[in-house]
Amino acid sequence: MDYVDSELNPVTDSVKNRFIDLENHLQTLSGQGEVQLLYRGEQLHNIKKRLIKNPGTEQEKEIYERAFYFGDKARHFSVDVFTPGRNYLTNINDHSNNTFAFIHDRICNILKDPKSSTRVEKCTDNKFRRYFLGADSKDDFLKKINTCYTDKTKINARDYYLYFLHVAGSPGIRKETMLVSTSKDKSVALHFLKSAKKDKVIFHYFVPAPFQDYAIGPWEIEHHAKIIHATGLPQYSPKGLYPDQNEIAIKGALFPQFLLGIELVGKDKFIINASFNKSINKDNIPSIVQHGLVIDQSDFGNSIFGTGYIRYGESDGDGTFSSYDV
Repeated sequence: MDYVDSELNPVTDSVKNRFIDLENHLQTLSGQGEVQLLYRGEQLHNIKKRLIKNPGTEQEKEIYERAFYFGDKARHFSVDVFTPGRNYLTNINDHSNNTFAFIHDRICNILKDPKSSTRVEKCTDNKFRRYFLGADSKDDFLKKINTCYTDKTKINARDYYLYFLHVAGSPGIRKETMLVSTSKDKSVALHFLKSAKKDKVIFHYFVPAPFQDYAIGPWEIEHHAKIIHATGLPQYSPKGLYPDQNEIAIKGALFPQFLLGIELVGKDKFIINASFNKSINKDNIPSIVQHGLVIDQSDFGNSIFGTGYIRYGESDGDGTFSSYDV
C-alpha cells in the first residue's frame, strides 16, 4: 500500500518509515492488550456532508484535512435535531430519569420487533426479556439505576444499554446515538462498504487503555457490565444483536488525535494523518500511543461553524466528556 499525504502525493521515506514504526508498535501493544486497533468503513460523500456545511466544488484534500482536524462525530452531533419538549439524551452526559425511561422503552421496542425476533432469541436470555417486558419493569429499572453511587457510574450504566440500542440499529436508536461504530475486524468495515459503488474509505483508529475512557464493547471491555451487575439489572449477550460484527462503539466521536489515517479502498493508498508529520508527533511515538497525536485545534471554536455539525464534544482523556451546541 502506498503511504500518501492529503493531496495523495507520496510521503517522504523518512515519514513513511517512522509511520510504519508507529503501526508496528501499536500492533505489538494490541497483542498485549494495551491498545485497541479499530476500523470504520464510510463513503466519502457522507463524510463530506458532515465536515463541510455547504458542500460544493471543494477539493478532495480538504475533506481529508478536515477529517484529521475534526474527526468523525456521532449522529447526535450531526443530525439529531431536537423536537419541542425533547427531554432525553439532550447532551453527552444526560443521565436523567427521562433518558433512562427512553432507553427502557427502546429496549422493549427491540424485544417486541418481529424483524429482530430471531436475533433477540439468540442474543438475550429469558431473564433479560422477562425483566424488560414485565409490567412494572420501568419503575424497577429507574430505581436500580439510581443506586449507582456516582454520576460517572450512572453514565457508564447508561452507555452499557446505549450500546445494545446502538448495535440494534433502527429498532433501538439511530439519530440520537452518541456512539460511533467501529470493529476490531477490518473485514467487517469492508463488508459495510459492499453496496457502495465509489469513494469507499476506511478510518484506521486506535484507543489506548483504559478502554472504558473512550469506548463501549462489553465483550472486550468489562467495566460497564460490572456496574450493571452491581445494580442487579439484567445483562445482554456481550456483543449485542450482531455478534459477528465484533463492534467496539466509540463514545462521542472518532477523535482526530487517535485517527491514524484513511485508507482509500480499491486504490491501494493510505493517507497518513496530517499531524503525524510534525516533529512533536513523529519523533515521540511513546506519547502517541498513550495520549494520541498532538493537534493544534486553536481555531476549532471558529472553524466548527463551517462544518455540518450542530454540536461537538470533547474528552479530557480520563473518561469525562463535555458537549456543546454550535
